[in-house]
Amino acid sequence: MPRIIGALLFSGILLAAAPALQAADIFVAPAGSDTAAGTPAQPLREIRQALERARPGDTILAADGTYKGFTLNNVHGLPGKPITVKAQGKMVEMLVTTDRPDNRDTIYLNACSHIVLDGLRAIRGNRAALRIEAGAFLTVRHCVFGENGNWGILTSHNDDLLVENNECYGSRAEHGIYVGNSSKRPTIRGNRSHDNAGCGIHMNADLGCGPDGIISGAIVENNIIWNNGRRGGSGINMDGVQDSTIANNLLYDNHASGIAAFQQNGAQGPRGLKILHNTIIMAADARYALQFSQTSGPCLVRNNILYNRNPNRGGLALFSAAQDGPHVDSDYNIFGQEAAVVALDDWHDRQPLAQWQTKGHETHSFASTLPQLFVNPSGKDFTPRPDSPALGKGAAQAGNNNIGCGF
Repeated sequence: MPRIIGALLFSGILLAAAPALQAADIFVAPAGSDTAAGTPAQPLREIRQALERARPGDTILAADGTYKGFTLNNVHGLPGKPITVKAQGKMVEMLVTTDRPDNRDTIYLNACSHIVLDGLRAIRGNRAALRIEAGAFLTVRHCVFGENGNWGILTSHNDDLLVENNECYGSRAEHGIYVGNSSKRPTIRGNRSHDNAGCGIHMNADLGCGPDGIISGAIVENNIIWNNGRRGGSGINMDGVQDSTIANNLLYDNHASGIAAFQQNGAQGPRGLKILHNTIIMAADARYALQFSQTSGPCLVRNNILYNRNPNRGGLALFSAAQDGPHVDSDYNIFGQEAAVVALDDWHDRQPLAQWQTKGHETHSFASTLPQLFVNPSGKDFTPRPDSPALGKGAAQAGNNNIGCGF
């Protein structure tokens, strides 16, 4: 019998409540049977079936092999006792399905809480490898989502989300990781997002999808993001994001923007952002390394490398000198000598760094070259050289772990 706390819907079936039991491990394997006991010797066949039996604190342990994609509706673990789906190896692959009412997304979690997905793979999905809608306190870690139709991970109105140590690559139409629609306190940490048509990481608060149109309390740190944006977007895109920290990320060879903070669909523009210790090295066909527009309050920028290989662009762009200039407190950064440029007023006023500094901006910033800064930049080794001019030149800021910027 299913072991579920409270009434819930699983793939459209209403399941009744059952008495609380101690947390257990439930085993699944390709050689199993969905009428088995779920033990190591008698595993279940499908993760779906194990989820029907799982209750708060249980862990579903999946052996390498293929499993059908699944839907969870209104399924809940408890604080400190999540329901966990964990791969035992590195090749637990979720398959695209045709037997659910909605087969667009390989894994779909709707209005769930305290669920952990750990180590799953989903490749070449119809739309998203993983879609999360509503709910709270969901964790996605150590997963590989590649070559999906639109997104690796797509979320909407989900609070206290943790997305860490995943690889999202090759999204054919849009983004690797997409956190959307008024989410609060998302943490996006330690992921590798690359070769996506749009953004590596996209955060869009989108007021048109419901109030309040603001993503706040976000932490985006220690991610490595490369070769995204051939169809537009940014390495890290932020529409309607406020009171959040973007730190210690490495972005290189992205083809649109590096980090962009703006208002388009969100209710308000950037405010309370901290952009710290990031290394951003733009491709030769890219836009600016760091862009702000429609700011609605102070934003802090410190200790970043803003390097651009495109001689017609540069390191920092402020859409409006009158609006964004007073709000963006930027200093102690390193620009590239080839394009040490700050752009103002819809990029029409491009000023060399030295000229910008005469006006009292970026007074502690300077220009350098990649070979001066890094051990082997042509080989994608962005370890700071022992004699790197970046070392010791940054302003004191909490939380620098040298994954992104070398100072």
